[in-house]
Amino acid sequence: MLNTIRWVTFYWYWKHITLWEGNISQFKESSTYLMGWLKDYLWLNSLQLINGYNPFGLNSLSVWALMFLFRHLVWATGFMFLISWHRDKPVALSIVQARLVGLAHFSVGYIFTYAAFLIASTSGKFG
Repeated sequence: MLNTIRWVTFYWYWKHITLWEGNISQFKESSTYLMGWLKDYLWLNSLQLINGYNPFGLNSLSVWALMFLFRHLVWATGFMFLISWHRDKPVALSIVQARLVGLAHFSVGYIFTYAAFLIASTSGKFG
């Protein structure tokens, strides 16, 4: 369910950003295979985030770029805490607890990480 929501969100955003740019042919050609998603959606829209911090100085996207990196780091390292530790022996969570923690972790990470990506990539092109 959450992956479906994520893919629909990516699909909608990519389709509309190519409409705003007047380049719908790129979307029609590249949205049918995975490498097109990685190359034309994530990589091209990440250029603004990558240029947000460079050796030549900061720009208006630096805050969003650093926020994206920090949130992504927190979200990615949060997986280490999905197992609770009791003294020196690992004690696994119950299946229900693990699913709830995973759901909360995935949802919050998706909202905060994708929000920074969305704002930075859009404001870099249109702002």
